[in-house]
Amino acid sequence: MSCSEAEKSRYQKWYYKHHERNKELKRQSMKKRRDENPEPFREQSRRAKAKLREKIFDTYGHTCARCGFDDKRALTLDHKLNNGAQERKDLGERGVYYRAIEEHRPDEYQILCMNCQFIKRCEDLNQNQH
Repeated sequence: MSCSEAEKSRYQKWYYKHHERNKELKRQSMKKRRDENPEPFREQSRRAKAKLREKIFDTYGHTCARCGFDDKRALTLDHKLNNGAQERKDLGERGVYYRAIEEHRPDEYQILCMNCQFIKRCEDLNQNQH
């Protein structure tokens, strides 16, 4: 069954008029569903994050930029400008990933293993103390 153009137009007007209210109702409904049965949502979230991490590796490399370590369990996206905390606060963790992928900024991001990440942090602290 297809809608006429007039029906579509009427629906679009109604939708935009009530968009914020409907969005809030949807948010409440989804929260209730997640609270009642959280595991499917957790699993979906884990899969989405893993997929996003893989895109990060495809974009910035599959090994540590400093030492060449390649076990992805210990690889992370590093903020070369040391602004990661602020960026995560502004965009959220996944928001940072989306920005890093969509805007491909090798001057701002790199892949580091956790060891090199901590070494870099110590080096940066030592530089700032002098």
